[in-house]
Amino acid sequence: MKALIFDMDGVLIDTEPLYFEAYRKAAESYGREYDLTLHRRIMGIPERDGLRLIVEHLGIEASLDEFRERVHVERRRVFPDSLKPNPALREALTLLKRRGYKVALATSTSEREARERLRKVELEDAFDAMLFGDSVKNGKPDPEIYLLVLERLGIQPTEAIVFEDSKSGVIAAKRAGVEKVVGVVHSLNNPDELLRAGVDELLGIHEIPSKLKEFL
Repeated sequence: MKALIFDMDGVLIDTEPLYFEAYRKAAESYGREYDLTLHRRIMGIPERDGLRLIVEHLGIEASLDEFRERVHVERRRVFPDSLKPNPALREALTLLKRRGYKVALATSTSEREARERLRKVELEDAFDAMLFGDSVKNGKPDPEIYLLVLERLGIQPTEAIVFEDSKSGVIAAKRAGVEKVVGVVHSLNNPDELLRAGVDELLGIHEIPSKLKEFL
């Protein structure tokens, strides 16, 4: 194993409850009910695809651009000004790099939003390579983002471990040929769904720093 590749939201940062609240409030403003089942369908995929699915599934009578703006208003409301960093996670990632492991990010979040979020939790400089939702043409579950990360790292799929919290992300990593995928469990995803998607191991989101220390 030469590299560790991480999704961001729901893995490095516990933001899925915040996303859920923003989507719920946005749908509610159009008289529609957004539930956990629908949220799990869009978890891990790029925003452009997820918002389109919400509008179509709930029959929201608004253009995609209008609904996106409504979501962004709610997101600014529910996301705190300063997300709390996880010192133990930062320390573990730093030590892994010092020991010669490569560390990468493969997130469906746009580059602007992801970098802003990573700065707030003091992780922006923790990676050897970063790919974002707007870095690729085809979002998860398509393997494009993982194939590009592997290429940038200069490694084979069998030389990486991926940490993902969504079915779409797990499928993307597996389709890219990654053999070892760790499913990260938090308050909104379904462990059984991750297992069916092909994860090799389940891990609580707050257990990641301890897990990383096993490689040191």
